[in-house]
Amino acid sequence: MDLGGFEDKFKTAYDKKEFITFFCKCKIIYSGRAEASLGKGDRLVSVKQDGTVFVHQPEGGNPINYMKAGGSVDIIKQDYGLLFKAYNSATKEYLELEISRVYNFMSRKLEDGQKQMLAGTEADMSDMIKQNPSLISKDFKPLSREEHTKFGFIDVFGHDKKGTLVVVECKRYTAGLDAVHQLRRYVEKIKELKGTNKVSGILASPKISPNAEEMLKKWGFEWKLVNPPMRLVRHNKNQKALDAFWS
Repeated sequence: MDLGGFEDKFKTAYDKKEFITFFCKCKIIYSGRAEASLGKGDRLVSVKQDGTVFVHQPEGGNPINYMKAGGSVDIIKQDYGLLFKAYNSATKEYLELEISRVYNFMSRKLEDGQKQMLAGTEADMSDMIKQNPSLISKDFKPLSREEHTKFGFIDVFGHDKKGTLVVVECKRYTAGLDAVHQLRRYVEKIKELKGTNKVSGILASPKISPNAEEMLKKWGFEWKLVNPPMRLVRHNKNQKALDAFWS
C-alpha cells in the first residue's frame, strides 16, 4: 500500500474517531512503564476509538506493546517512510513505530454498549449453595448470604439440624492457607457475636491444597468439593442457552 495514501486514510479515520487497524513492517521504540525497542518486523497495529493503541506480533495472545486511552497519535513523514507517534502526557508514555511498509488498512466507526457478564464467581457459588444447601450437607439450612462481620462478608451462613451455626467460605479456585485463615476468623467472630461455641466452618471449592487441608482438619473444619456454576444467568427467558447451539 502506498505510504502517502495510508497517511491520508489514517488521519481521516483518526479525526473521525474510528477504530483503526493496519498491518505494517515497523521498528518499535517505547518509553514509559519501561524502556523498550524492537527491530523491524511485521505487526498488527490497532488504534481504538478512545485512543488505546495495541501492537501485536504474528504469534501470541498479548500485545508486544500498548498505550492506554487518553493520549494522542500523529503520523509524520520521514526519509525511511512514516513515523507513527503516540504520546500520553498523563502517564508520560511514548510509543513510536518507524513504518517502512504498510500491507493493508481498515477503519470503521463501531458501536458496542454491552457489558460482559461473568459466571462462576464466588458470589455465584454462594447463591448456588443458598439455593441448593444439600451441596454442603443434607441437614444444612442457610439463613443468609453475605453475612457482615468485622472481617468482611461471610459467603453463606446457616445452621444444621443440631442447631450448630455453620459458616461457609467459597473459593472458585484451589483453596489455600489464606482461605483457611479467613474461614477461622469468620468462625471466631461469629462465636463472639452469637455468644456460642457451637459454630462450625466449611470451606467450599473445586480443589484444596494439601497444606490447607491439613490445617483445616487441625482446626476442626471441613472441606466440601463444590464447583462454581459456569452458566450465565438468563435475563431474557427467550434467549437460548449456550449449550443449545451444540446439541
